[in-house]
Amino acid sequence: MSLKQTIKNLLPGWDGRLAAHHVGYLGDLKVHRAVPYTATNPMTVAKKLSLMQSEEIDIVLTTWQGAYAASCHLDAQLTVAECQKIGMQFGLLLDPWSAKLNSKGGEDNNYTANVTSSLKAASTQAILNNPAYMPEKYILDFNTGADLTTLAATFPSYNFLQQNVGFSWISIPNISDSPLRNAAAVANLKSQHANPKMKIASFCESFDDSGQPLPVGVPSQAAFDAAGGKRDPTKSVWGGNARILESFAGQFMEQNIMTISPSIAIIALLTWDDYDEQSSGPYEKTVAERLGMVW
Repeated sequence: MSLKQTIKNLLPGWDGRLAAHHVGYLGDLKVHRAVPYTATNPMTVAKKLSLMQSEEIDIVLTTWQGAYAASCHLDAQLTVAECQKIGMQFGLLLDPWSAKLNSKGGEDNNYTANVTSSLKAASTQAILNNPAYMPEKYILDFNTGADLTTLAATFPSYNFLQQNVGFSWISIPNISDSPLRNAAAVANLKSQHANPKMKIASFCESFDDSGQPLPVGVPSQAAFDAAGGKRDPTKSVWGGNARILESFAGQFMEQNIMTISPSIAIIALLTWDDYDEQSSGPYEKTVAERLGMVW
């Protein structure tokens, strides 16, 4: 049974499109949990999307760090091209780095200007104007700090969706008891999905970002491996305390899905391949194992 059919069984009457959130930065040579492929190899991109299609996923939502994050931008270019080739749809989610990185190759706090510059870049315009780009012309903003009103005025052909308003995202409450923590996360998601502005609802199987690479601040996968490949399980990969939502044998995903209205047009999986946060398994690993994928 495909993932889409599973959702249809849990939400009788739903007949929308299924999206998958895809992280576009696994090829940037920084420290990520080990994957057996080069993420920006076109053959890898084709295999990843083939796995998605086996689950009847219609839309790839790429977490994008902007036109000035070379590897991530290349990933978006390759992915939208493959989507066009095989009949899938594509969309961009603005990662906070898309607002920090500027055209000079540096980093600053001119969030709105930096996002504007990235979106105006010719290579980005080619992505946005690709026939595979989702017809609603949504651009999702993952709390970048950029002014969405200004962006909407600058790019009137596109619809900017605010995190937790136009598209939902799981929260990880600071509660020590794991069943209560899960329950609070589900309640928060239910509140998001009740918002009439919600366009893309979401769900995940679990979440676990524990395992900060050691030594703290190690800059690359190569340096991490050379240092012994050790992690601190009490700390998040991003720093701070580890954040965990248990799957409880699939119950958590079902509870997520049951907060979604069957009338919603798009439901999104969090996420397909976020190995750093281990959200939804990640789902790619589950499908690859089941289908015997040889990367």
